[in-house]
Amino acid sequence: MLQKLKRIARKLKSFWPTMTGIGNVTFSQFGEDIIMLRMLERYGVKDITYLDIGANEPISSSNTYSFYLRGYYGVLIEPNADLCTLLKKVRPHDKVLNFGIGSDNQTEADFYMFGKKHTAVNTFSKQEAMNYEKEGMPIKQIVKLPLKNVNDVIAENFKVAPTIISLDVEGLDEVILRNLDFDKYQPLLVCVETVGYNAKGALIKRKSILDLMAKSGYFIYADTHVNTIFCSQKLYDILVSG
Repeated sequence: MLQKLKRIARKLKSFWPTMTGIGNVTFSQFGEDIIMLRMLERYGVKDITYLDIGANEPISSSNTYSFYLRGYYGVLIEPNADLCTLLKKVRPHDKVLNFGIGSDNQTEADFYMFGKKHTAVNTFSKQEAMNYEKEGMPIKQIVKLPLKNVNDVIAENFKVAPTIISLDVEGLDEVILRNLDFDKYQPLLVCVETVGYNAKGALIKRKSILDLMAKSGYFIYADTHVNTIFCSQKLYDILVSG
């Protein structure tokens, strides 16, 4: 009992550094939000906007909630209607859009939905859905949902390219990135899941995404193994020289 009380006391004590600005609270899976925040603060980027594709939960494992708490604005894309309702309730100052992001002129697709404990793996990818079923997560529902092109979404909701694009759509991240017009819309930072599974079920890096981003003018700013934060070389050079 005494040891338990001591642990509780240490936990309560840990809040003080955060409250006084010494420590940082992260809401991302592996601290990606803090990495991006510190980078932007270091180079004096103040007008921050974000496009969160596959937003899922409004707080837990969110790469953009830390920015929301600091008064910044963004657009959240989430195909799950129930999660959209929750996002609107918790983050009323963000714009929440209930559809998926597709490739080219694709206007709708099947959306594979799992149970409430596994909403993070909901996907438009049939292959990914089958893989999750093999791992013991049964598909609960398949619904036909509308899709929009990522470039159209940016054009309709941002005056310029968002500062950050956070992308986590379970298997279709690369498809979306290949459709993004980097010449016209070049975010400073792109945070994307860059791991997949090999035939043996082991996590491996999706080299094709790394190559695509390099060809699009981005370098790896940070990597948490599961997610990679890419930085625009062009915009970074402007920040550094300015």
